This record gives sequence, structure tokens and C-alpha cells, in this order.
Amino acid sequence: MRQIKKLKLEELKRIYKEHIREDFPRNERRPLSAMAKMTKEGKYASFGLYSEENLLAYACYILLADKNYALLDYFAVVPELRGNGIGSEFLQNLKEFVPVEKGTFIEAESPDSAKNSDEMQIRRKRIDFYLSNGAVMTNSKCQLFGVDYNILYISREDGVELSGDRMNMAVEGMYREMYRPVYGRLCKPYVVEG
Repeated sequence: MRQIKKLKLEELKRIYKEHIREDFPRNERRPLSAMAKMTKEGKYASFGLYSEENLLAYACYILLADKNYALLDYFAVVPELRGNGIGSEFLQNLKEFVPVEKGTFIEAESPDSAKNSDEMQIRRKRIDFYLSNGAVMTNSKCQLFGVDYNILYISREDGVELSGDRMNMAVEGMYREMYRPVYGRLCKPYVVEG
């Protein structure tokens, strides 16, 4: 039987060393020390999907101060289990566990800024995964540390969505809070009309 479990700091550290280091390139990895500090401060929550004691997938979230929203920081299925629906099951069930009132934002690298067609396909596939699992594409985007991101949103309650202006204000507020020292310089949220 599969179950979702909130990770204790020691479990997060083990997953970081055994999985995050393998699943994400160095330039996309947040330092473990920062994740540990935010976890102790109640600003970070991590979850694992397990079958008995075996890790199937994991997800890490940055929790915003108002507890209305979170940002999905990491999401991955153990490599040998990918493509079997585990990621979909996990993502759809996680919204009951993430301690926020309204919903979760997801950053997905923009296909429009891909360097080649292979990278574009990977980015589109990632976005399609989130869309097929209840996320909606917003018209908010962000250039963060030189990378263009599309912003998706998963509401905590089915059928409840933020209006365009409220969504954009929430996204801007999130980035302002998370990247206060570099906001506007290395973190530039913007809206795409259309």
C-alpha cells in the first residue's frame, strides 16, 4: 500500500544525498543547508511517497509566510519507476498534505527559450504533465537567475481559480518574499498578455 509521509529533516537529508543530487543538475540544486534552515523555520515542507519503506517519489515545497501559497521546489519519481503513473498519483494527492490555504505555484522552464528541439520537447512534456494533473497555466512568467519560467498553479480546491489580476499579484508577492535581496535584479516576474 502506498502512503504519503511528511519528511523529517533527517529523511530530507538522506533523500537529498541519495536522490536530489542525482535527479537535478548542480545549478538547479538548492544547498542542503538552506533547505534545512527553512525546514527548521517552518518555511519548507517535504513529502515522500512510499510503498512500505521504499521511496517511490518525493516533493519539496517553499511555504510562503501568509500560508496561502507554496512553491513546488522539487518533484521527482525514483528513476526506475518513472512512466508508471506514480508521479500523477503523488501530485494529485499532495494537495491534501501541503499546509497552505489556497494553492501551489509551479515553475516550469519555458519551451520558448529552449536551446534546441530536444530541450523544447522535454520542457513541453514537463508542462503537459502538470496540466494533465490539474495545474493551470497562468499568464505570469519569471526570469529567474537568467532562466525563463512559465508559472503554473494548482488550486487546493478543485474548480477554484484565482482571477488573472489576483493570480499575478500573488505570483509577484511570492517572488518578492522569496528573493527579497535580488528581486528586480536577478528575479524579474512579468505578465504575458494574450
